[in-house]
Amino acid sequence: MSDKRISDLMKLLIRHEGFIEYTVEIQGKTGRGDGYVGKVTFVSVIGKTNTEDKKELNLVIKSSTQNELLRSQLPIKEFFELEIYIYDKVIPAFRNFQYEMGFESDFLKSLPSCYLAQNLENEEALILENLKSQGFEMANRKIPLTFEHIKLVLESYGKWHAFSLALRYKRPDSFKQLVENLGDMWSIYILKTKLARVFFQYYEEVRKFWENGTDVALVKFSENEVTSILTSLLSEDLDHTVIIHGDCWTNNFMFKEKSGKPTEVCLIDWQFSGLASPVFDLSYFIYTCVDTGKYKNVEELLKIYHSAVCGYLRKLKCVPEDIVSFNTLMKHWRKFSCCGLIIGTFILRFSLSEGGEVPDFIETAEKGRSFLENFEFNTSNQEVYHKRVKDNILHYARNLAE
Repeated sequence: MSDKRISDLMKLLIRHEGFIEYTVEIQGKTGRGDGYVGKVTFVSVIGKTNTEDKKELNLVIKSSTQNELLRSQLPIKEFFELEIYIYDKVIPAFRNFQYEMGFESDFLKSLPSCYLAQNLENEEALILENLKSQGFEMANRKIPLTFEHIKLVLESYGKWHAFSLALRYKRPDSFKQLVENLGDMWSIYILKTKLARVFFQYYEEVRKFWENGTDVALVKFSENEVTSILTSLLSEDLDHTVIIHGDCWTNNFMFKEKSGKPTEVCLIDWQFSGLASPVFDLSYFIYTCVDTGKYKNVEELLKIYHSAVCGYLRKLKCVPEDIVSFNTLMKHWRKFSCCGLIIGTFILRFSLSEGGEVPDFIETAEKGRSFLENFEFNTSNQEVYHKRVKDNILHYARNLAE
């Protein structure tokens, strides 16, 4: 992001937040490969407001790339429009709904505040609260999460999904209006980038690596099936869909710890949100962040999630048994968890790689190369990668049984 672009955004923010005296300090930017569709810049603003109160904001600026080639290869405008919609429409709607249900406390207080959203042509941007200033940090993407981390994330998804389920149950017209502008971002992404073949190739590579002496070889998907899983499958069974997080890997969770144990989690990055089965988020998370060789029985994990969903549905004046039974959740797992398995095979290649191995999409585009060339790389942690995916495939097969 250019200094001028940062300056222009800061001027808008300063007016919006009522500063009359202020200093702006750029504290850093994300590194190589971290800016998938743009750049992330960390900024602090310190000053006085028009009420003469001292005010300090620690901010994250997410700005879209202006590279024409990359914008032609990726749905970048749609990514930012979707995330802006989540912060501008969905989260406020959920907050208003909980207050209507009689609660003064904010169940969604752990989500970062959005101070400003800009949706100009080729200059999309979001200015968000920097959660690091509150003590939140990302976990190590190369290591499976601990049980304490897993439990927090599952409970957080239970809370988030409960709002969709409760709003549909209590205010069906309001829910219908809220989601009618939500596109199927995964389908848009896969079809525009033609990435289904890469997902298929990554999966086949691991499956064939383990085809001797294990049951991994038996879990086959054709390239057409992979395409269907990542596109049309997500729109099935609309009666139980929720507004999903949609991008459920380690870097999109921030944790606060106390005495070395995680106590809070915050979900970030909503550019792949949409309407789908809750199992999309759950299987994506489990097959990218959980040691499935250790946690072999998915019911144990899904019970944590289901308990959280039911708890928040009750708080939102709903009868959980009328909305989402555990049997229904397990049926969804058997039908939709293939989404997480396929996506996890793709994501783990990135999350287990060293920094210098991860492709920089913007850098690739600036060299005039195809977007698909970004995925022609191997991780030096190949042995760990093959083991993690093998465990996922066996876990998937084991938990398909009735």
